[in-house]
Amino acid sequence: MARKQVVTFVDDLDGSEAEGTVQFTLDTNAYEIDLSQANQAKLREALSPFLEAGRRKRETTAKGKPSTSPRSTQSRQELQHIRAWAKENGYPVNERGRIPNSVLEAYQSGTPSPTAGAQGKALKLLSTGSMSSEGPAKATMLSDSEFTRWAQRVLEEESELPQDDIKGLDFTRLRSDLKAKA
Repeated sequence: MARKQVVTFVDDLDGSEAEGTVQFTLDTNAYEIDLSQANQAKLREALSPFLEAGRRKRETTAKGKPSTSPRSTQSRQELQHIRAWAKENGYPVNERGRIPNSVLEAYQSGTPSPTAGAQGKALKLLSTGSMSSEGPAKATMLSDSEFTRWAQRVLEEESELPQDDIKGLDFTRLRSDLKAKA
């Protein structure tokens, strides 16, 4: 069976289709954001008076070499490991693209997400055990509301999660994580 995967580059600001990544630095922090052409124009227009009045400066390290972003030194394997850690610990992270700084900082400090417990347990229950073949398939076949009703019913009947924890789950994220496993 042939399979075709399509990856869409998404604007970080409004969710529309992005045209590229814009990089900028403010104070000592380097940023990059994926934007559509329209949002790139808005950003450049907003910054234009400051850029015209400012001076360009090339950042260097103590040895006189150009500095590099911490992201550029991370290998693909390390980024995959960070993504896996983030998912296991309840942090929302995409399969591709930038990993949010908050997730990188949490990874470096080993801090689990406050919602990691119930969210992680629910994902594990819906994707393993007696539901292992059904969970990911249900996630791709049902609408958001149908999936939420199905997942709530399954978790109430087949898990030991407290009712309050089940009500507090992010079912959109659960569905997305299950789709990724399909």
